[in-house]
Amino acid sequence: MVFHSTPHFVTPFLLFFPQKHLRAQQPKGQQDSQELTAGKRANAPLPEDEERKKAMLVEEQKSDIARLLQGHQEEKERLTEDIKIQVEKERDLVLKKQVSEQFNTLKREHEENLRELQRAHDQETLLLRESYQRSQSSFQETIDRLNSQLKSFQEKMKRVEESILSRDYKKHIQDYGSPSRFWEQELESLHFVIEMKNERIHDLDKKLLNLEMVMERNLLLEEKVKTQTQNHLKVTRQLSDELLVVREALDKESQLREQAHREKEELLYRVLNGISSPAFPVASSEVPLIAT
Repeated sequence: MVFHSTPHFVTPFLLFFPQKHLRAQQPKGQQDSQELTAGKRANAPLPEDEERKKAMLVEEQKSDIARLLQGHQEEKERLTEDIKIQVEKERDLVLKKQVSEQFNTLKREHEENLRELQRAHDQETLLLRESYQRSQSSFQETIDRLNSQLKSFQEKMKRVEESILSRDYKKHIQDYGSPSRFWEQELESLHFVIEMKNERIHDLDKKLLNLEMVMERNLLLEEKVKTQTQNHLKVTRQLSDELLVVREALDKESQLREQAHREKEELLYRVLNGISSPAFPVASSEVPLIAT
């Protein structure tokens, strides 16, 4: 039996280079296959690297999804804000139209009321003036007639006192000592006439007093008409001033709303585009007109 022994100097070499030694002892085809397998194992990533790459891929996907969701949310918010702005514009236009229609209706009603008040006032003034003129003319004629009658009666009374009849009566008393039946009848007649005239005078005084009261009442009515006329003019001016104030307030509110819309659109434009430009183009067709 023959034993092949390995030299002692080969043992350390095998300890330090076992693979090379084995490859040297193996066939060439088997050596190439082993080298290819060993290269694949050397180039294959470790499990920790795979997990780290998977984690990085997951994080990138999450980041992409978050960016997509954020963009979708921003687009949704932008569209929502655009819809709100458009709804507000339409609501403002409807409101302006309603306010304008109400203003025009109130203006027409105010003008119609003014015309109606003016017609009623003119008619009442005309009737009062005609009535006053007729009353004044009638009262003046009555006063003149009564004054004339009173003056005539006073003259008659004076003539009666100083008349020839009185002198004849006194002469008759002196001549005959007592008045006759004729003179007694004449005196009775005169007394009766005097009493009638006195009653007539009292009646005329009462009528004159009533006429003076009526004249005073007419004067009061005339003053009342003047006062009503002044009040009517004052109310007319006040209503006109109130209408002007309402119109100015409406115009000012419309301008403030338009300015607020422009500023809001400018701010939204800057936020969405990420710019800080002071200028912001606004189409003239998008600016609502002031209701007239």
